[in-house]
Amino acid sequence: MQISRTDELDLLTVLHEGMHEQPAWGPFLTRLLRRVRARGARLLVARGDAGIEFSARAQLRQGAMRRRSLDEADDPVPYTSLRRERVYSFSEFQAPQAAAGRIIRTSWEDLNGWLSILGDADDDFSAADATLLSALAPHLAIALRNYAAVERERLQRRVAHRALGRLGRGWLALTATGRVVAADEVGEQILRDGGQLRRSVERRLLAASPAAQQRLTSAIEAVAAQPDAAPHAVRISEEPRLELLIAPIAADGADGPIIGATVAAHIQADPPASADPAPVLGELFELSPAVARFAWALGRNGGMAESAEQMGISIETARSYSKALYAKLGVTGQADLTRRLLTSAAALA
Repeated sequence: MQISRTDELDLLTVLHEGMHEQPAWGPFLTRLLRRVRARGARLLVARGDAGIEFSARAQLRQGAMRRRSLDEADDPVPYTSLRRERVYSFSEFQAPQAAAGRIIRTSWEDLNGWLSILGDADDDFSAADATLLSALAPHLAIALRNYAAVERERLQRRVAHRALGRLGRGWLALTATGRVVAADEVGEQILRDGGQLRRSVERRLLAASPAAQQRLTSAIEAVAAQPDAAPHAVRISEEPRLELLIAPIAADGADGPIIGATVAAHIQADPPASADPAPVLGELFELSPAVARFAWALGRNGGMAESAEQMGISIETARSYSKALYAKLGVTGQADLTRRLLTSAAALA
């Protein structure tokens, strides 16, 4: 069955836009239940036996979302046993607590989706309603494909942002004229603070210092003029530390073309003061809590006296801690110790 023009306008648009809604697919499920006169509609999206259920009910204006497993005790549907693209009646599951309704399964790679409509009685739904679910299945598979891509990007962004943010690193994507196209969390925070870098009304990247602005403009122009140009380093400020590495973005990389953004500004700023990697440092190198705190203070300050004063310990105690550090980390000097600490996994904690 082909989707009618009315259903195409009413259902397919919100189906493909559904992943961007809050909660996801709320308008689609609401329109679907009205279309088939159901009391509820739900879309269960799962990978393995864990998933998220998006739902809508006739008496509610907004959709809902909850995390769930596929084997909940009060749900008799044998989700993983259902054949793809076939419409099932809930009465086929032969469970006394089974609700009335219809359900269809579709998938994209390892991501599965089950779309169901719920009623008060099994005869609430006609053959045309089942045919509509069948016709929606290939479109739902496309929606799952897009959802999987967006979900993967969100996961990569969250993991990468957290790790880079702990190191004071971030990025801005710029046009050839220095307009900000996109930014990660670190970049957005720096622009919001507006101390050393800000975004103008026209979205141009501006430095607070005229000298820094001149260096920044020159670097962007040089990199934008030549796709294979070498990166240019720009120091925006010394205190607080803020440095940029201006480098080209491939216009048509492995993931396809990028519209507008041709220049990346890689950010190196001071790590957040709230970071406390000492517990992780202790686990990593089997250090006592006190020695781990001293190790991180030493790595950040670079001097024994400053670190001892910061921790409120004597120089003698600091020397004792240093000996323990050299032995545990297998380093031979202050510079080697600092490098080992600041390049360890603890720096990401």
